[in-house]
Amino acid sequence: MRTTRTFVAIPVPETLAAKLTRLQSLLAPDLAAVRWSMIPPFHLTMAFLGDVSDTDLNQVCRTVEETVAALPSFELRIEGLGVFPNPAKARVIWVGVTGPGLEIVNEMRALLAPALAATGYPCDEEFTPHITLGRLKRKRDEPVDLLPLLNHYRTWSAGSFRVPELVTFASTLTSEGPAYAPLARAVLQGRRNRPPST
Repeated sequence: MRTTRTFVAIPVPETLAAKLTRLQSLLAPDLAAVRWSMIPPFHLTMAFLGDVSDTDLNQVCRTVEETVAALPSFELRIEGLGVFPNPAKARVIWVGVTGPGLEIVNEMRALLAPALAATGYPCDEEFTPHITLGRLKRKRDEPVDLLPLLNHYRTWSAGSFRVPELVTFASTLTSEGPAYAPLARAVLQGRRNRPPST
């Protein structure tokens, strides 16, 4: 059975991606053992589905499209530096997202998770909106303290961008790292200014 490694994400525009690449170069001297994310686009993963049977791809893409269609486009701000799981045992270094659209991001995730699970492809239970910059390659017991670095870049910002759609991507693992190809786009068609929920 042929499968495609699949995820659903918000891609970062090239103008802001250039600022993320610049941040990587600023961090690199202090973080020797990092495998940086070099393959475009930088993105905020909304749902990682893993290997999806090629016969199910159309259904998965259609489910994403139908699930988010009623949501409005929104604005996100890229700012701040963080790590998973914590500064002393960091494995992933990332930048955060804030701004007025963060509420819609969380709403979108709450809608997507059960809809995708119903297609047979559940996503990770935990969700922390972020954009991955790189992964730390270090020995399990090797001490590291990234707190000074995190504090230094706490107020760093790449600026804001509007999110008009979600993209379902195929991810192909190569010797250079994963290569991403868009499979389908799900346009956010809701009204820009929705009445507040009661």
